[in-house]
Amino acid sequence: MHAQPASEQPPFISLTDSVVRTEVKDQAQSPTCWVFGTNSLFESDLIKKYNLRLDLSEMFIARYAYIDKAKKYVATKGKTYFAGGGQFHDVIRVVNDYGMVPEEVYRGKPDKTGRHDHTKLDTAMSRLGRKFIKQGKIQLDAKDIQQINDTLDKYLGKVPASFWYDMKQYTPRSFADKLIHFKNDYVEVMSFSNLPMYTKCLLDDKFNWAGDSLYNITLDDMQKLVDTALKNGWSVGWEGDVTGQGFSSFSGFASLNNTTHSYDEERLQNYITEATERDHMLHLVGIGKDESKQKWYHMKNSWGSWANNNGYLFMSEEYFKLKTVIMMINKAALPKYLKEKLNISQ
Repeated sequence: MHAQPASEQPPFISLTDSVVRTEVKDQAQSPTCWVFGTNSLFESDLIKKYNLRLDLSEMFIARYAYIDKAKKYVATKGKTYFAGGGQFHDVIRVVNDYGMVPEEVYRGKPDKTGRHDHTKLDTAMSRLGRKFIKQGKIQLDAKDIQQINDTLDKYLGKVPASFWYDMKQYTPRSFADKLIHFKNDYVEVMSFSNLPMYTKCLLDDKFNWAGDSLYNITLDDMQKLVDTALKNGWSVGWEGDVTGQGFSSFSGFASLNNTTHSYDEERLQNYITEATERDHMLHLVGIGKDESKQKWYHMKNSWGSWANNNGYLFMSEEYFKLKTVIMMINKAALPKYLKEKLNISQ
């Protein structure tokens, strides 16, 4: 496989470990990479665990997460994040609380254009949220929830109460319980030197509107986690910075200049100063090495398949170590020693 950085001859990268995954999708004009990346991870895991290939609905998740965010936004008098973005655990929460449906059942494109565009949806929801705050509400009543659902229906379409899939009838709840059937299978990890190690900590971040905690581990353990998982056929959800210098979806490369780094210090400082942002989620599906034996991570994107690498990119080990903020992984993929450090029995 090849990747083409601007103005350089591309290295030849041979994949050494690669997991099964579903086709690349396009989030288009919607801030929903957090759903696309997480659903892609789920889809790979379902194939690995049950030999079950599903195309899961991203907009079902985005819809119900918006309702939950609205409730929190009002309860905190407008102090929490209320827009179209989100995090890995938001997807878990929606599946566990509301269920899941296949993409064919709920595409979230009522105008049939074939592309997601949430510009008007996000504007309408923002206005609705501000109206509730102006009215002095701290809790949404049935009428308020109906207004939210009417808005979501307008821009995403109605969710069917029941549907047929593979010649069986389901509700969103029964589909999740019978086919997705996870409750507490996943963990999120981060690595920041100012937080206690091997315990759950709160990451101060606007997107963490629900106040969820993540396991804080060393950077070495974060990389061992990924390498071990991929070697054993598990993939990883990746979240980090894709707007800084060195990231190019068009060329299919994310790399730095092979300079020396004090990773723990730089990672923390860059996060505090927002030189490293949490602005995209990717699905980490493989590892490769170039002709110089340098390691590269193979990442599935959600910006369509138009670019050089058909919707994938290669991320250098250096870029990974400096720009990764959060990862999510199935507990079954954790190395045994790390489970023991985190006191995870499953």
